[in-house]
Amino acid sequence: MEYSPGLRGVIAGETSISTVGKEGTSLRYRGYDATNLTSKNTYEDVAALIIQDSFDSDNFKEAFTKFYNTAVEDRALMKYIEDLKSLHPPKGIHPMALLRTIVSGGEEIDSDTKIELVARISAMVCFTIASYHKADTNILSNKYLVASSLLPNDASDEMLEALDDILILYAEHGFNASTFATRVTASTRADLTGAIVSGISTLKGELHGGANERAVELINSFDNPDEAELGIKKLLEEKKKIMGFGHGVYKVQDPRSPIVKNWVEKLAVSEYSKNRFEIAKTIDQVMDSEKNLFPNVDFYGGLLLAELGFDIDLFTPIFVAGRTVGWAAHYFEQREQDILIRPAAKYIGPSER
Repeated sequence: MEYSPGLRGVIAGETSISTVGKEGTSLRYRGYDATNLTSKNTYEDVAALIIQDSFDSDNFKEAFTKFYNTAVEDRALMKYIEDLKSLHPPKGIHPMALLRTIVSGGEEIDSDTKIELVARISAMVCFTIASYHKADTNILSNKYLVASSLLPNDASDEMLEALDDILILYAEHGFNASTFATRVTASTRADLTGAIVSGISTLKGELHGGANERAVELINSFDNPDEAELGIKKLLEEKKKIMGFGHGVYKVQDPRSPIVKNWVEKLAVSEYSKNRFEIAKTIDQVMDSEKNLFPNVDFYGGLLLAELGFDIDLFTPIFVAGRTVGWAAHYFEQREQDILIRPAAKYIGPSER
């Protein structure tokens, strides 16, 4: 049996949920172009498509909204989240670690429907993220339910739409590391909560979910575009990895990147924001000319989340808020297939080490 490091190129399962990187560029959810969905649909529409293969199957959106609101209004559930959060000083634990703990404590009962389970976990994730805002976040939008639960009440419609778009683009992405971890857990017949915790734990790793944080930290390290040009060239000479560029599946471009880049340009109205955007574009240009690498969704995505007012350590939790429905869809698909994932390993003897 041939060994492939990191399972690169190995077909590890079958799925009808999405295709990633065909023709080197495309991303499709259930056959629909994901980038087109951002202009025509909301995150809740896309959640219905990903979970149930239809935009209106069994009134998914109506049921999701109902259960989501029920979870947000569940004072015992929200007190549990606040109590756990209060056990740690504000800077004493990364929000991803807190999120992992909070979700792991969620209760599942046999009478829960798929939609109810997904809505409750999504609400727990979003309430945890929103609790880091100083402003109130208790007014939810009828159109942008999940996005509005993540932003303060005074967020503009444009900000809600921008966040809704990036949640759509984060929603699903094939057999990436966290989704595969979710499916491995599902294959043991574990519950959805345990599988989602596996996804969160995997996404927490820097090589998977933390690139958007590192990208914004890099942009913020420069004062102007000229300094950025010199700095990036120096980092490349030193063989340093520039986070937010290239992709393991896309070979031509990441189709999600232009959408988030356009949103950054629209929302960057202050001189500070405009300067950061120019710095980002300069880094992009240098990486193209020097390494022929394109930006992935994390590069401008991190900048967009910063423009929406989120602290850097909340970027990856927002990734979780978007990806929860994708993980759930893969969980349900894996459970239907009911095959334990149990690959073989290549033993390396003492003389081969």
